[in-house]
Amino acid sequence: MSADPLFGWDLTFKTVERDIKRSSDVLVAFIHWNLTKRGFRTIGIGDERTLTGDEDKSEVLPTGWNDNDNYTLRYVLDGKLYILHGLITNGNLIVNLMRSEDLAVSNLAVNIEDTVKAMSGSIDKMIPNHKELMFNIKRDLIGSITDRPTATVETQTSRNENNRRPPDDPLRVPPRPGLRPESPTRPDLWHMPEVNPYNVGRSDLDPFAAGPGVGGGGGMLFNPFGPRRDPENPGLGIPGGLPRGAVPPGARFDPFGPPGAPPIRGRRPPPDADHFPPPGNFNDHMFM
Repeated sequence: MSADPLFGWDLTFKTVERDIKRSSDVLVAFIHWNLTKRGFRTIGIGDERTLTGDEDKSEVLPTGWNDNDNYTLRYVLDGKLYILHGLITNGNLIVNLMRSEDLAVSNLAVNIEDTVKAMSGSIDKMIPNHKELMFNIKRDLIGSITDRPTATVETQTSRNENNRRPPDDPLRVPPRPGLRPESPTRPDLWHMPEVNPYNVGRSDLDPFAAGPGVGGGGGMLFNPFGPRRDPENPGLGIPGGLPRGAVPPGARFDPFGPPGAPPIRGRRPPPDADHFPPPGNFNDHMFM
């Protein structure tokens, strides 16, 4: 193998010399030569992302590679498809190299006027700073994407790392006491029980009590026949002989009645404002 870093450039340029129309063509031809030096082979133009495996691979730029305003070339390396896009904007050539397998992209920006000084002649005449450009192409456009593992390899690596048990660390916080959460029959008592999110607030829609599986919350109204009813007085008490229905179920009501009415069995008699006279010399004969 030749030690000359520019070996093969003259032959590559001779194959496209008649096709050169503008300074950006010289840059694309130089980038193409750097790609072929590192194993890339072109399979045509366009941005088609499918690869059948029957494509003809070549070191020569395909016919029509510079017919459009921008550049789109397809390459193959190690059985993987790469697409090179070249866009001219504001006097710069913006080059993107995308790996179709995982959409990994590398970038390179080159000022055309400052880089290309002639469209024919030796490489020193056409691209005086070709050594710096070669370094940037190798580092930013080729190396940054070929040295990067594919997404499938990264996913597998991260999966293997997650499956590893952490090493014993004396500073690591010990696991919380409780049952092992791995077993469905032995849940972790430190965690809150799972609640169906669709049942949140359902008890407020049930006037008397929560529905099944909600958690035993109360409703908005008191159910006189529910578990909180008074077993000795299921009708909530009918104070003073009032007709049934005079006191709404669950309403706060101070029972009253005529003097001497027997209290309800099992309860203390309710307070009565008429038990004692007002203070002072007040006498309205109410207690005669």
